[in-house]
Amino acid sequence: MTKIQRDYVTPKWLKIKAMYEKGTNGSSEYGENFPIGGELDKLCDEFVDLTGILTQRFGYNCKIEGIKMDLWKERIWNLIENAGLLMPLPRHMENKEEILTDENIEEIVDEIVELGPTEEDIQMIDELIPELEESFMEELKTEEEE
Repeated sequence: MTKIQRDYVTPKWLKIKAMYEKGTNGSSEYGENFPIGGELDKLCDEFVDLTGILTQRFGYNCKIEGIKMDLWKERIWNLIENAGLLMPLPRHMENKEEILTDENIEEIVDEIVELGPTEEDIQMIDELIPELEESFMEELKTEEEE
């Protein structure tokens, strides 16, 4: 049996996890545990972008480095939430009964998209795709051989 190399996504996750464990103060309140825009926040953003790209490229039910995509997403979501990096819902969305209308949709979309990826983020991710595809295809081939 060939050992699967965990050479890209796993090390990124382990770095994020170690940074969280070393620096947490236990608060999950927005901005009170780790600085918004700080190193952990940026690493988490990159990881979320990466999982999105991998999901688009290989499907929601794929395995990356032997781990289901859902688990990668659950891990990063929980860490972001526990680190206090998850922005609270906009006031107009706190009332769950509110219905999106033509009048408020533009405002809501603007709020959600406000901090989208930069050109740098997109370029970095585009450069990583061939490497990730190669790693994924090697892993897939290994699984098929087993």
